[in-house]
This record gives sequence, structure tokens and C-alpha cells, in this order.
Amino acid sequence: MATSSSVSIPDGERLQDPARQQIFAAITAAGLTLKQASRALGRNDAYLQQYLYRGSPKRLPEELRHQLAALLAVDHHSLVPATDVAANARSTTDPTVPFFPVHASAGGGALNRSENQDGHFSFPQAVLRGITSSPQAELRMITITGDSMTPTLEHGDIVMVDCAQTWPSPPGIFILDDGVGLVAKRLDLIASGTSTTGRMHHLQITSENTQYARYQRDIDEVHIVGRVVWFARAL
Repeated sequence: MATSSSVSIPDGERLQDPARQQIFAAITAAGLTLKQASRALGRNDAYLQQYLYRGSPKRLPEELRHQLAALLAVDHHSLVPATDVAANARSTTDPTVPFFPVHASAGGGALNRSENQDGHFSFPQAVLRGITSSPQAELRMITITGDSMTPTLEHGDIVMVDCAQTWPSPPGIFILDDGVGLVAKRLDLIASGTSTTGRMHHLQITSENTQYARYQRDIDEVHIVGRVVWFARAL
């Protein structure tokens, strides 16, 4: 091995990343200069100095990291910079769905502003994709209030609303704003003739609890927030 020599570091530049400090220490302990190590990797003389002190490239290519680890006789995992670790952690983090302190059947509340959120639910990616194929950004979690959707949905159930699904075909349970507040109801689309502006559609709005009467509305009279695609219930 060649004898270690000092490396000229531009004024004001320091190794801030602990893993980059470890790379530099490992190279020095191996009796190599940054120039020698760079050449051993088949790169230009300044490659490792630029990587360690200037962040260029931002990430050491995987194959070079393994080559460097072999050259220095160290575990390649020890050469992963903290920024790379954080990036990998973010990429493998389970997706989350925001929870809003809004109660369907109790009225009020917006589902599209982040400041109204009150936490979130995490789902494994495979589980979430099994529930819906809609983008994660279109999903919301809210709470059901009242007994109008019993026994399908009970008071206190938390439901996932897919805001990308706002057309009630096929029929299903939806969250809608009826002008007073948010309600959870089963919606069926009913074609009802034509007008000068095109085909008219009516909705049949049904509660699961038979004590509540079903009724109809023109589809333009309500705002469909989204389809209920999943729920959770305390036992």
C-alpha cells in the first residue's frame, strides 16, 4: 500500500455526513490518498474528493460502493451516506392516508385542506393497492356518526373515502354533501330522460337502516365527495 498523504480541502468545506467521514477515515487507514482510491475505482483523480466534500455525485453508485469496500476491506454497508439511508427509508415507508376530524351525518368539515388533518393511517403498499388503485393523494379517512347506515356501517366506524370515485356507477356507499353537511348513503344512478343540456340523471339515495326512507335527488343537487372503499371498527 502507498503511504498516506494529506488532502487539500477547499476553505469552508468540511465533511458533515458521518458516513462520508467514515469513508475518508477508511481510505486513510488503508494508506491511500483520495486520488489513489479514485484511480483504483477507474475514475478521475478528483472523483472521491468531489463526492465527499462537494456532494458530486450526490450518491455513490452501488457498484463503486462495493468496489471501494473491497479495496478498503470494509463492510459495504458502512459506506452508505446518511442521506442515502434517509432516502431509502422514505422510499420504503408505508404510504399514509390523512385522517380528518369530520363526521359523516354530522355535517361540516373540508376534506381537501392539509390544515384540517388530524393525523394519518399507515397502510402497507400491497394492502392499500388491494383496496383501491386510485392515487394515494385522493384518499381520506373520516368517522361515521349515527345509525342510518347500520348494520353495514356503525356509529364510530372509520372509513376510507376514495375521492377519485365520484360517479355512482357501479352503485355503492358514498360520502356526499347534501347541502347541510356530509352524509354516508348508498347511491344508485337512475337515468331520467333528456333535456336541452343533455341526458339527465337522478340519484336514488338509500340508508342501510330500513327505518330511514329512501329518496331521490337530481345528481346536480348534491356534491359526491367520494366512494367508501374500506372501514375500520373497534370491537
